[in-house]
Parts: sequence; C-alpha cells; structure tokens
Amino acid sequence: MLNVKNTIKTVGFMVVATLLAKIAGMGREVLFANLYGTGSEAAAFLTASRIPLLFFDITLGAAISSSFIPVFNEYLENGKQEDASRYANTFINAILLITGFFCTLGILFAGPIAGFIGSGLGESEKTLAAQLVIILFPTMLFTGIAYALTGILQSYGEFNVPAAISLVSNLLMMLYLIIAKDHFGIHGVAFAMLISWGFQVIIQLPALHKKRFRYRPVLDLKSDGMKKTVALALPILISSWVQPINSTVNIYLASFLNDGQAVPALDYANKLYIIFVGVLTYAISNLIFPSISRLAAGNHKEELADVVGKAVKIVIALILPVMIIFLALRVPIVRFVYERGEFNAQSTALTSTALLFYSLGMVGFGVSEIMNKAFYALKDGKTPMYVAMGGISLNILLSFVMVRGFNTGLWGVALAASIAANVIGLILLIRLNKKLHCFKLKDLFNSLKLIFSAAIMLICVNISSAQIIFSDSLGGRFLAVLLPAALGIIVYVILLFVTRTDESKELITILFRNRKKVD
Repeated sequence: MLNVKNTIKTVGFMVVATLLAKIAGMGREVLFANLYGTGSEAAAFLTASRIPLLFFDITLGAAISSSFIPVFNEYLENGKQEDASRYANTFINAILLITGFFCTLGILFAGPIAGFIGSGLGESEKTLAAQLVIILFPTMLFTGIAYALTGILQSYGEFNVPAAISLVSNLLMMLYLIIAKDHFGIHGVAFAMLISWGFQVIIQLPALHKKRFRYRPVLDLKSDGMKKTVALALPILISSWVQPINSTVNIYLASFLNDGQAVPALDYANKLYIIFVGVLTYAISNLIFPSISRLAAGNHKEELADVVGKAVKIVIALILPVMIIFLALRVPIVRFVYERGEFNAQSTALTSTALLFYSLGMVGFGVSEIMNKAFYALKDGKTPMYVAMGGISLNILLSFVMVRGFNTGLWGVALAASIAANVIGLILLIRLNKKLHCFKLKDLFNSLKLIFSAAIMLICVNISSAQIIFSDSLGGRFLAVLLPAALGIIVYVILLFVTRTDESKELITILFRNRKKVD
C-alpha cells in the first residue's frame, strides 16, 4: 500500500512543480501571442511545431514510459538489478536509433509534410512552416530520451526531478522571448525551442548519477525485457494516437477556416485546456503508475482496484470545478491571458469559442489517462488500443461532419474532439471495472453528488460574473476571473462536505490522522 504521508508530500510537490511548469508554459504562450497574435507567422510556427510531436507520438509517444516502466519494475521487483540496468540502456539506445531515423526522414521531406498538414495555408506560410520543421525536428530526439530517463527515475522513486523538467524548458523559452523578442524572427523562436527541449535531458542527468545509473552503449534487442516491451508497445502506441491524430485533424480542418487564424486559435485554446487538466491528471497518473505496476506484477488485485478507484474519483472531483470555470469564464480567461499586442478582440472571440467546446471533454480526458495507466500496469495494451481506434475514427468522422457537413466553423472541430474524449473515457472505465471491480453502486451516487455540486457552482459563477463589472486594466481582467472562480470553488467545496462525498471523507480522515500525530 502507498504511504499516505509520503504520497501527499510527493503529490503536493508534483502538483506544484507541474503547475509552475504549466504557468511558465502559459507565460511562453502569452509572450508568443503578444508578438505574433493569430497572424500568418503564428499559423506557420504552430503548424510546424506540431509536426515533430506528431511523428514522436505516432512512432513512440506514450509507449516509451508506459511499456518501459512495467518491465523495468518487474526486474527491480525480482531483485535483478544488473538485468534492469542492461535493459534500460538497451531501451535508451533503441530510442536514439528510432528517433534519429525519423528526424532524418522528417528533415528530408519537410516541404511535403508541412504542405499536407497545413493544406489550407497560403504558399508563403507553407514555405515558412517547412523551414521551421527542419529546425524543430530534432526535438523529437530530445523528447524520446527525456521520456526514457523519466521512466527510470520514477521507477527508482524519484518523482521531483521529472516533474520539474518542463519548468526549466518553459522558463528558458520565456527568457528568450523576453530578451530577444522578435529580433531574430520566427526562426530564432524555433532555435530557442530546440535548445530548451535539450535541457529536459540535461536536467535529469545528475539525478540519474545519484541513483547510480550509468549509461552503456549496449543493444540487446533479443532480451526478454525488450521482447515484452515490443509486445506491449504496439497497442500502447495505437491507443496513444488519440491526441496527436485529433490535433492533426484539427490543424488540417482549421487551416481552411478564418483565413488560417483558426489554427493558432485552436492551439491557444488547447494549450489552456491541457495546462489545467494536465496539472491534475498527469501528476496523479504518473505517481500511481509505478505503484500499480508493482501491485499488478504481484497479483494484488484488491489493492490495485482500490488505488485505481481512488485515483479516478480524485481526478473527477478536481477536474469538474476546473471545467466549470472554463465554461463560465472562457472569455475573461482568454482576455486576461492572451489579449495584448497582436492578439486582438477577434483573436479572443475565436480562442474563447474553441475553449468552450474543448472544455466539455475535460473529464473524459482525465479518466482516460488514469484508465490507460491501469491497463498498461496489467500489461493489457489491446483494450486501450481498440478503444482509441474507435475514438479516433469517431473524432475524424464528427470533425468532417461538423465542419464540412454542417459548416460549424472551428467550434465543431473542438466539440468533435470533446465528444470523442468522453466516449473513450466512459468505455475504458466500463471495461476496467469488469476486470477489477473498482467501482460499486454507491460510487454512482457519489458521482451524482459531484455533478450536483458542480451544477450549483456553475450557477454561482455565472451570476457573480454577470453582476460585477470590472475595469479593462490587467488587474481588472484578473479580478474578473479570480473573484467568480474563487466564489465558485468555495461553494463547490462546501457542497462536497455537505453532501458527504467520498472525497470529503477521505480529506477529513487524512487531516484527522495528521492532527493526531501532531498532538
């Protein structure tokens, strides 16, 4: 079982570190939006920056950590330290070879790739996107190695350094945009991004040295560990294609909308969405994954079901108020975060519309992340794979129906992604429950309490936001978000305790135990 006190401390640090990283990431986006708005250079850069990540997500992506950690932990659980080290080094070297190959391929065919992804962009924007793709493609290599090193550190119980790597890279990007501004043009921004991603690898090296992990140039592809990894990786890869393929479809369709301005608008909205839902979801899922991998390896199904069930409940309870805030305060949020410089009122209208419909998929996104980790811990990659394939197909179908059939514009693209995310989350939840029996009838009543609390919160936020008029200064914009959101959260938390939800009971138990220890 997890040590409650240590778990709370670790989760606390991870949430804070991830939150700071996301805030720095948002700062980076704000500075970029101020310089480039939703104009042609922004459309070209954001199209180009998606391409290396698309290649990475499709060829390796989540399979790196999700297939590595269960196998590596199996070696550690059986006391095979030397075999674990050899397996880890083979894994790293395999990642280097694969990412190196696709980097070369991407650079050689940058023009056709950028032209296809950004089909609706103008010729000058496509040319610029192709140039930026050449600069940015090596980020794929750094990403692959960073993911692999993160898996090693988390397996050794080190969660703090992996949680901080994004903070460093985002701060470096912010520093560049503050100092250099647009003096070196959009190409300078691309080079700065490449360097900042390289630091995600560098920052992890001292912690690996402290854990006595040493790199060796071995490539034992025929080992049992690598065979298990390959067998597990393919279904994990396919199941992780939901986000990158959905994003690619979004960019493709958006490039034809609003003279290309829909591309950066959707990107800005998606990053706002991912920043807040990611802080909560990734911190919890990354924390529990090594633990549930060990529980699954030891066939401790009751404890595994308990950990997964609590994780899902916590994620839903935390995401719901965030979703309500985004739904009710989407325009004030976008105005406060982005609207300055080249990012004008029209940009705010486009971005806030996308944010509204993206927000509807938050709960599904969060549940899917926990469910996927649980299936991977059970070494079942096929179930998430099949569900993901269905979700991808649904998203593509709905996106084209919405945009091309009903002429919805960019909000149809965001709504299609949200519907697909919720369907995927629900199906995964049902399938896992058949395996582990994580949830019972009383959990349904608990969910109804959460929904009731969130609905009352929505009413309170809408009323308070409409009644109070704030100035158009930066401070006024901040208060227009902060005060209604704070009131809503207070109402939500009070209702959780009044309705005696499982989450409130768990919090009371933890506080009581800590107070008892102090006394």
